[in-house]
Amino acid sequence: MLFIINLRFTNHATYRIFYERNISADKIKMTIAKPDSSEKLQNNLIKSKKVLDKKRLVVVYSRNKRGEYVIITAYFQ
Repeated sequence: MLFIINLRFTNHATYRIFYERNISADKIKMTIAKPDSSEKLQNNLIKSKKVLDKKRLVVVYSRNKRGEYVIITAYFQ
């Protein structure tokens, strides 16, 4: 399933998500597009959670003025 969502990653998030945690961009998109739960945090951040592959993926992100989803972090819980 493909979601048309423009993602932007901080440098720190890129390294941690792709190299250390081996989380795909598609899983991040699925979590943002159809979360099991979502909550607003301070500083206009959003935390979305979704169970994927029997693990819960947590994605923390914000939206910029261009409509991009700026990924702060993602991790399995």
